[in-house]
Amino acid sequence: MRYSTLRIKQNAVVYKKLLKIDRRGKESMIFYFTATGNSRFVADRIAAATGDQTKDITECMKSGQFTIVLAEGENLGFVTPVYYYGIPVIFTDFLSRLDVSPNNDLYTYVVLNCGGTTGNAERYIRRHIRIDAVFGIKTVDNYVPMYKTASESEVTKQLDAAELETDKIVSFISSKTPGVYNPVAGRLSSLITSVAYPLYTNGRKTKKFRVNDQCTGCKLCGDICPRHIIDCTHGKPQWRETRCEICLACLHRCPASAIEYGKSAGRGQYVNPRVEW
Repeated sequence: MRYSTLRIKQNAVVYKKLLKIDRRGKESMIFYFTATGNSRFVADRIAAATGDQTKDITECMKSGQFTIVLAEGENLGFVTPVYYYGIPVIFTDFLSRLDVSPNNDLYTYVVLNCGGTTGNAERYIRRHIRIDAVFGIKTVDNYVPMYKTASESEVTKQLDAAELETDKIVSFISSKTPGVYNPVAGRLSSLITSVAYPLYTNGRKTKKFRVNDQCTGCKLCGDICPRHIIDCTHGKPQWRETRCEICLACLHRCPASAIEYGKSAGRGQYVNPRVEW
């Protein structure tokens, strides 16, 4: 396990883009990545209880904000969805560039949010940053290439339960309790992650996206793509790269239900109803 003190070192131009978030004497930080709102839902609820500030990592990736300065004894939190029992590639990219100061006097925690089980997803975070506590929480599964979206009543039930679990997590964070508290890790978590996660990192093919005739050319998908690889110049979206996060923000948040991926047709859309965009 090592603590990341990496800065972007590619070239001087990138250095000039490097910004600093200085929170000394202010609230702690919670970084999150979200496509449909679940991770933001959890991060916002924690922040509402602790008074901490939340930050979308896609904003950091866009602006070059990777240097974080906190006061000693503050909290540093990360909330991420689980993809194939691992974490989104963009979250790994963010962590590999992150430079946090001080690096030993913070309470650092991770909240893994999933639709089923998390596996051993935290291993990919530990490669980049020291972690004091790991929490797992089940929200609403929305991977429509494999599953149909939950009904409105099921979503309400699952989010009610997630709020209660988040409140338990807040109690651990408030007391700076170390350890792993993950009731949704699942069995054989390390083995499952080792087998399944490479299917995600080596896959992520954009050629599986389709756009139907309901597309209105609103360009929302291009605006919300975390990698900014959707081109809407000629009306219907086109993916400029062969791979993406497969976060499916474009699919779920399309107001015309015009985007499909793999076998997602007819399986619905999901956006967390308790998050304001």
